[in-house]
Amino acid sequence: MKNGTLLIVDDEEKIVKSLTRILKDEGYTILGALSGEGGLRKLKRYGVDVIICDQRMPGMSGVEFLKKVRLDYSDVLTIMLTAYGDIETAMEAINEAGVYKFILKPWNEADLRLTIRRAVELRQLVMERDFLLEQVRKQEAALRELERKHPGITKVERDEDGTPVLEL
Repeated sequence: MKNGTLLIVDDEEKIVKSLTRILKDEGYTILGALSGEGGLRKLKRYGVDVIICDQRMPGMSGVEFLKKVRLDYSDVLTIMLTAYGDIETAMEAINEAGVYKFILKPWNEADLRLTIRRAVELRQLVMERDFLLEQVRKQEAALRELERKHPGITKVERDEDGTPVLEL
């Protein structure tokens, strides 16, 4: 699996730099944006696996940003970063913006790294699952087409143990 691409969205540049410093040795490609609007521009330009977003930002809140992300980039996992852990914001973020995890400021570096690693792994597993499901759909369609052209070709005769019987 590849290491993944992260987008850090926070109006405080020092937070973006701090998170970048903490995560750079993990092998991620790290993008930063200082606003929700900037984050949306980065998403249009780059493929992103996980977004780490602050809640309180001028212009567009983190929840508002993540709601837009959910509409256009529903497969991207999102993590809400906040110093304010109120239950209403948490419920809105989970129910309306589909937030994967919350991280409270100040964060624990080991927990932060582990949370992001798991988010990237989950994102990649979901992408792999979706790819494999699409391959199965294509193979099933090919089998249906074969059966249509050559009735009985997909039927397999088996013995009492379930082993396929081959006629030579």
